[in-house]
Order: sequence, then C-alpha cells, then structure tokens
Amino acid sequence: MKNVTVWLLALFILACSLDSKTQTRSRNLIPKNPKSAAVTLQIFSGRENPKWNLNSRQANELLALLGNLSKSQPRAFNGGLGYTGFRVQFNERGTKREIIAYRGQILYRNDNSKEYFTDPERSLEKFLLKTGDSTLGTGRAKRTEQEINLPPKNYPTDLPRRRNE
Repeated sequence: MKNVTVWLLALFILACSLDSKTQTRSRNLIPKNPKSAAVTLQIFSGRENPKWNLNSRQANELLALLGNLSKSQPRAFNGGLGYTGFRVQFNERGTKREIIAYRGQILYRNDNSKEYFTDPERSLEKFLLKTGDSTLGTGRAKRTEQEINLPPKNYPTDLPRRRNE
C-alpha cells in the first residue's frame, strides 16, 4: 500500500510539472507589452462592424485577463446572425496575432499556432465591451451586454433536437 501511495504521489508531481511547463510555453506565445490593439465588435452581417482601438494599458490588461484563463479543447465558434463576439488584432510588425472572444470561449492565434481558453465569467467580453462604450453608444452597448449575459452554448454539441427526442 505504501508503494502505491508513493507511486501515485510521484505520478501526480510529474503531471503537475508537465502541465506547468505546457502553460508556461503557451503563455510565452502571448505578446508582451503591445503598443495597441484594434477591436471589432462582430454584430452585423451586411454593414461594417463597430471598431475602436485599445491603448497600451488596455491591451496589457486584456492580456492579463487572458493569462488567468484555463486552456480548453478546440471549439467551433458557431455564430449565425447578430452578435458573434469580439475580434482583437494586435498592432505589431511582421506578426499577426489576434483574440476572438465569443460566448465564454476564447481563441488566441498567431502566425503559426492556435490556443483555446474557457472564460465562464465572460470577463474578456465584458472588458472589451466596456472599452468600446464611447464608440458603441448606449443602445448598442446595452443590447451587446444582454447577448454577453446569455448562458454560454456548448458548441459543437448544442444542436437543435429532433421532435421525437
């Protein structure tokens, strides 16, 4: 029994060590101290979506929020019409980096990698909405806030049921 306990403890420590190395590696892919970022609220299908810029402080605050999230499995970002999330593009030379935040799911991608995070509190979406208040106006901001406060969907399994189920 003692050997099993020691073996399980060693396995647990190894697993924690591997996880922390993976998280450190993944966090290193996230840009440090960006000068600015461009935000697009994706709400229209036939018109230009509202856009605004984040200053350096806001961009770093956004990245700090991202750094506190847990990684998740890849998910489909199924949208449809209306609100389909926020897209943030970092203004850097030579490298394309962006964040897509929709219904508590986050996709971070750069030129050669993708990472997925889960945000059950929708902190990134709420933060980004707050930064766009002056651009969006009260009515549009309120409607977007209502969308953000809807319960998250479990894509891709959140499909319509057939009548006989």
